Amino acid sequence: MTLFLDSDDIKALATHELCERAALAAVEAESSGNSQLPPRIDVPSGHGFLRVMPAVLGPVMGVKVMTLTEGIGNRYLVLLYESATGELLGAFDADELTRLRTAAFTATAAKLMVTRPPRTLAVIGSGYEADGHTKALTRTWDFEAICVFSPSPERRVDFATRMTAELDVKVTPCDSSQAALADADLVMLATKSRTPVLDGAHLATGATVLSVGSTRPNLRELDAATMRRTGTLVVDDLRQVLAESGDILAALADGDLTRDHLAPVASVSADASLLRRSAERDLLTYKSVGTALQDLALARLLLDGAQRDGRGRQLGELAALKPFANNAVRVS
Repeated sequence: MTLFLDSDDIKALATHELCERAALAAVEAESSGNSQLPPRIDVPSGHGFLRVMPAVLGPVMGVKVMTLTEGIGNRYLVLLYESATGELLGAFDADELTRLRTAAFTATAAKLMVTRPPRTLAVIGSGYEADGHTKALTRTWDFEAICVFSPSPERRVDFATRMTAELDVKVTPCDSSQAALADADLVMLATKSRTPVLDGAHLATGATVLSVGSTRPNLRELDAATMRRTGTLVVDDLRQVLAESGDILAALADGDLTRDHLAPVASVSADASLLRRSAERDLLTYKSVGTALQDLALARLLLDGAQRDGRGRQLGELAALKPFANNAVRVS
């Protein structure tokens, strides 16, 4: 039987603790070799693309399907199966799931990267991902101050007002990225920009930079100066970042980074010595493009919660079993 969870179900079930558990489960599964993550498939549609993202996460397996239509937007669907039987357990309208798992995984990576609790946070961007990441990071650390910059004065003021009301910290809108970055221990970038959104020369010495918005080859958030100052660039998945991140592709092509500077989160979790800084390369930077393992880890916990709390909508047996002929029951 298949249970369907919509956005409201996911919002009701996805506590900060649950999202954090899911992110840790994804990291631990990769670290222990208890997962499989093949390359995802992008198919141009003429109006954007169709993306299919399969993965196996121990006792569950599944696929995320994403559509991007230029000028319209995205749609996300996650299907969760039981590995042992192939039964379709759950289907998820995954817009909210994607936002929550991305922010939770970023916060998990950030905790591995920082050496002491950050006091100040700079946010570049004021949209969907900036909202979710700011909330996740303020649940992780008690910031003394948060500054936000985005090109639209109205959007950054609205973001600052809304976040100040929701969070127990003052969020200040800034007129430039340079003003937002001043003295920030932790910097979070969440934009859809095609050009870099900061000047790495303005970053505080020893800052940690989290970049989650540049997830296609034609998008850019991080500039060359930031890359040249980065000692280790932590990634959620090395193969997918090398294929998809415009930031990383440009930095490697220009010689601002080498492959030796890149380290997956799962590897850093097992060996903290992979995080390296020097006088010239004083920054630690994180680059995310998202993985189906992150989706399945959260989907699994959401399904458990929905079954416990009686949420979701039963769809029946959407995918009926076709048994192998040699498994058929014979009556004598």
